[in-house]
Formats: sequence, C-alpha cells, structure tokens
Amino acid sequence: MRSPNPLLIRLYNPAWAMNCGILLGLSMPPYGLYPLAWIALVPLLVRWSLLKHPMTVFREAYVAFLLMTIVAGFWMLLHSSMTIGLLSGFGLLLLPLPHAIAFTLALLVRKRFGLVMGTVALVVNVLSVEYLMAHGAFAFPWLLLGHTQADALMFNQHADLGGVGLLTLGVLVSNILGMLFVRMAYRPGLVPGWRSLIALAMVAMLSGIAVYGDERRAGLGDEDQCIRIGLVQPAVRADIWADVTDGSRVEYLALLSDQLIYNRGGLVVPASDTGRERLDLLIWPEASLPVFAESDRQARLYRRLSIWSRRRQVALLSGAFTNHGGSSSYYNSAMLFEGYEQPQEYAKTHMVPLAEVIPFLHQSPILDAMTIPPTVDARLAFGSHPNLLRGNRFTAGTTIGSESLHGDYVRKYVADGADILVNLAQNGWWGYSPGTVQHLNLTRLRAIETRRAVVVSTVSGTSGIVYPDGRIERVAGWMEEEIAQREIPLRTGQTVYVKHGDWPGRFSLIPAAGLLLLLGVSAVFYRRPNPKPSSRKRKQD
Repeated sequence: MRSPNPLLIRLYNPAWAMNCGILLGLSMPPYGLYPLAWIALVPLLVRWSLLKHPMTVFREAYVAFLLMTIVAGFWMLLHSSMTIGLLSGFGLLLLPLPHAIAFTLALLVRKRFGLVMGTVALVVNVLSVEYLMAHGAFAFPWLLLGHTQADALMFNQHADLGGVGLLTLGVLVSNILGMLFVRMAYRPGLVPGWRSLIALAMVAMLSGIAVYGDERRAGLGDEDQCIRIGLVQPAVRADIWADVTDGSRVEYLALLSDQLIYNRGGLVVPASDTGRERLDLLIWPEASLPVFAESDRQARLYRRLSIWSRRRQVALLSGAFTNHGGSSSYYNSAMLFEGYEQPQEYAKTHMVPLAEVIPFLHQSPILDAMTIPPTVDARLAFGSHPNLLRGNRFTAGTTIGSESLHGDYVRKYVADGADILVNLAQNGWWGYSPGTVQHLNLTRLRAIETRRAVVVSTVSGTSGIVYPDGRIERVAGWMEEEIAQREIPLRTGQTVYVKHGDWPGRFSLIPAAGLLLLLGVSAVFYRRPNPKPSSRKRKQD
C-alpha cells in the first residue's frame, strides 16, 4: 500500500483557497507583487487535482477569486454614492463566478478523462471565460489573471503578441508546473529527474519571457516623430464636477491652460515669444464641457472654444457631456476642437456595469436614477463605435474612463491609424483610494499591446504618461492641481496583437466548447461499470 504524501496532506485543507486569493490580490496593481501570481494558484490546483466533488471545487475556487477581488478591488465600495457602492458590492460578488465555473467544469473533465485532459480543459476554460468577460456590450475586463503582470515590465512585454490573454496563459502554465512539482514531491518510486525537469521548465519559461521583454524594449528604437502635449488636472471634488450643467468649469480650465500656453508679466503674448515650444495638443479631462438644455447656447460654447483654439494655435481635446437634438439621452463624449471647423466627437461605448448602467435593465427610469448623475434628467446612452479624432499633426484614439481596460477595443484605434492614445477619466468618485493608481497601471498594458504612448488625463488624479515600452511618468497625484507639458512619441506600425486581437481567448472557445460537448456525450452514453463485490461480501451472500 502506498504511503500518504505528507506534503499533500498539508495542502489538503480548504484554508489554502483563502491564501491563494490573498496572494493573487497582492499581485495586482497597485500592490505590484507580481511574482506571487506565478505560484499563488498552486495550492488550489493541487486540491483541484485531488478533490472529487464539483461543489467543493466550485466553493473553494469562488472563495479564492472572491478574496482576490476584495483585496484588489475593495475600493469600488468607497463610491461617494451609497447606492452605487452597494451595487458595486453586488458586482464584486459576481466577478469570481466565471473563474469558479471554469475550475468546476475542468474538474468534471479530469474525473472522466484523467489529469492531462482536465488540465487542458482548465487552461482553455479560464482563457475562454476571461475572453467572454472582456467582450460584449456589458463586458468589464477588470481583474483578470493577466492583470497580475501589469507592473512586471520585464515579464509583460509579450502582451504585444497576444494581449492580456497571453499573460493569463503564462500565469496558468507557471502555476500548473508548480502543481505538478508538488504532486511529484515525496512520491515513492518516482525518478527524481522529473522534479528537476519541471523546475527547469519553469525557469526556462520565465527566462524566455524576460529575454523577449528586454529585447523588445531595446528594439523599439527612436520615435518616428513627436508632438508636445499640454495636460491640465483641475483637482476639483467629484460632487462639484458632477454638475454637468455648470459652465464655470470651462472658464477655470481655460485660465489654467493659458498659464500653460503663454504667460509673461500677466500679458498674453504669442507662445513663440515666451521661449517655450508651441503645444500641438491640449487635453482636458472627462466631463469638462457642460451640457445645456438650449441648443443655441450649446452651439455658442462650441464656437467660442473653436475660436479659442484657433487663436492659441493648439488643438483642444476635451471630455464633454453631449445631448444630440435635445433627446432624452446624453453621451459621455470626447471632443476635438481645432480652428473654426466643426468639432470632432467620440461617444463612450463601454459603460461600467452596475455603476454607469445596469445590464439588461438600463431602460428602467428607476434603475437609471441609481446610476446617472442626479443633476441630469436623462439617460446615459451608448456610443456606436470607436471614432478617431484627427488633428493636423496627430491621430488620436480616445477612451473614456474604464474603456482603457478593453484591450481589444483600444487596438482597433491603432489598426485604423491612431498614432497616440488618450484616456479621459474621473476617478474622484472613489476618493483617495488605490483605484486611482490601479487605473493608470492597468492602462499601461494598452501601451505595451499597441506600442503607442497613452496619455491619461483625470480630474482629480492620478494623471500621467505611459510610453510605448510601458514606463509610466506620473504627472499629477491625488487632488494636485497641475498643468504640464510633455513631449510624446508618435509611432507607426502594428504589433501582432493589433493585427489579431485577443487570439488566445478566441482560439480557446472552440476546444472549451468541444470538451464540454464531449463531457456531455460521455455522461449520456458512457456508464462506469459497477465494482465487483469483494470476496468477503460474496462469502456472506
């Protein structure tokens, strides 16, 4: 009889699922302890490889990913609106479900077809559910396993090949190798060389990823050309900024911008006379421009901004609330003013579920009132598609708020010709929380995936520049009023990810569905034979 494995006995404890979740949460931004993710799932995977009851696996996987969500995303509960905070808490309870389901279905495959097939099913299941979490009208690709590597500049550069899905695959493979190493430890009769081979495979994988990262960053080379941008962070409280009918903020932003563009002795002078380089693009954050009930008043505001932009010889990219034709819906938009031409506009397409819109029930006036700003008697509407905003010297792909989490959406801008990415945000609703830094750090992956610089402009912090190699330059922290100029590289060319998108998750959908179908067919047509009665039972009979 084979002696029990003492190490596996220690791991055969439900409390390990809690430890897995905590380690995964700490590997997420803003904590940034990303090496923890390489081994965080090992105890849960060991238990998954030993347990037989699907509900036990579902419960433990759910607990693990729930704790990861709480550790990394507890700040969602700190919204200044109690109603939205409660809805966000409900959302936190739902987020772990896809990963828990993926583990449970993989267990059923493992029980029916063995550990190898079960492990394959686990990988394709996780990649598939994360792909589904990242796509669709109400998608919210927030705390994915690949996001644990957002701060790992040496180990996340291969995101330009397959996006966050490829980072998730690396995390899964590392943990599966760790699981196999633990299962083989202290196992009687096992050749010690197998454990060394597994350890060598893990080291080789991580080394290969690191070498690719170093080579890729070194090979970026010089930029094709650069533009000078101006960034304005007004540092206004969220409750004040929430009044989207207040036009005084425009005067305040224009005053700050004039200090940035030109100012000498209190006299307005041409930028060339100040000794400063002329700005090509000036950026104001989300919801900077108000929406008025009177269409003629709205048109006058846009006309004034066009003239303002023309006189200062700078393109103005600003967040805005817009209302087309006095309809009952309004849009969270970005507008580009450059000269006397009609401003270009992009309307936000991806809303935050349970904060900006309630999925499938957003047509209800009562539910709408729980999500939209109380100062507007209208419904927040979806934009239709990504719109490039084209200036004289640049082509900008603009996202608003959490849209910067949607890698496959952002890469379409670059595929269409964007040479710079801009994110306009208002993170002040959650106060001084880790969310302000987390948003900037996760947006880093959009720069790596597309090899485009990303400018993040917020109302109250944290604003910054993400360069094509993933380096972040923080321009302004929490509630810091700041005006700044930066030189931003404009790059051309397309990465593998820009051309092919989230291919790891997309290609996993077919084998995941196939394994699920095979599992169903085998459950219907295949029955395990009943075990033969023991000799003692036959004697008793």
